[in-house]
Amino acid sequence: MRKIVVCGGHLTPAQALIENLTKEKDLKIYFFGRRYVTEGNKNISAEYKQISNYNVVFKNIIAGRFQRHLSKYALISIVKIPVSFIQSFFLLLFIRPGLIVSFGGSISFPTIFSGWLLGIPSITHEQAVVPGLSNRLNGLFVEKIYVSWEESSNYFPREKTTLIGNLVRHSLLTSSAKKLKPSAKNVLFITGGNQGSHFLNTFVFENIKKLDSFNVIHQIGTANFKSDHDKAKAIYQNGYVWYDYISPETLKGIFDSAHITISRAGANTVWELALFGKVAILVPLLHSAGSEQQKNAEILKNADSAVIVEQSDAKGEKLLDIIATIEKNYTSMQKSAQALAKTLPRDASEILASAVQAILKS
Repeated sequence: MRKIVVCGGHLTPAQALIENLTKEKDLKIYFFGRRYVTEGNKNISAEYKQISNYNVVFKNIIAGRFQRHLSKYALISIVKIPVSFIQSFFLLLFIRPGLIVSFGGSISFPTIFSGWLLGIPSITHEQAVVPGLSNRLNGLFVEKIYVSWEESSNYFPREKTTLIGNLVRHSLLTSSAKKLKPSAKNVLFITGGNQGSHFLNTFVFENIKKLDSFNVIHQIGTANFKSDHDKAKAIYQNGYVWYDYISPETLKGIFDSAHITISRAGANTVWELALFGKVAILVPLLHSAGSEQQKNAEILKNADSAVIVEQSDAKGEKLLDIIATIEKNYTSMQKSAQALAKTLPRDASEILASAVQAILKS
């Protein structure tokens, strides 16, 4: 039986690839990931919950990384870095896959480098406009690099870089997804992604009464920082619904119905907003690697489909004023968003799955 290892910190494109590859009966897939959300947080990660739903073997990697804020957890994380290399090396030595497929993140480089030492071929996919450190290092050792945005090609060797777009889960692209019930109120979707954003969560908690003209759909995330889940449970307001993780089927219905989206500017969120032609307010994460989230957000801003708000300016009244301004210009912004959507490819999952099959057969 053929074997591959999938690894990396970006869950949704990895899921999209796995959905395509699980159709192959003679292929065994291993996923190297994190069982828990972050250091010091015992909440089960979205990747562990979701990957466990597939016919995939999940291997928990004790991954370390250089964090942007000094704390006891940052020091513990640094100590873990050598452990992730040793663990990846021996797991790969035991599994002996025919290929490693990376989606960036702190787990990916130890896996890619260990595979290189063992003579195992690898490929990587970059979702963001500006690649993170791990994928820049991966680019030195992989056989092929696939990117979502043309701008990303500038960071990798041109001769082994291919533009394919980002990978999107099949259920996000199908019309059979569950749709929300129609309502007289427009839908305001506020999301911090799979892990969540305590900053955006706090905005909701402090301003929920002022948002009563909308049906508010709020993705809090799985991290549950400072008991955000408990705060959400305490809100009793008609039209307010919260989730930790949102399944692709539910997310498709939310995207179909969302009037305005407020979110961070992670690579996968920005791609999905662009792909589905959504009008958005983006609050890039402070100090993201290489200003990654700022560069992601600028794609939508330059397309006139989103407004970027710096976190230091994203106070309650400021965001409420921006929502009101967008409402006045909504028709124009929506047309711009839909025009951008028409330029984006939707077959990246199939392209990467075909590349995987070709390498395994070679």
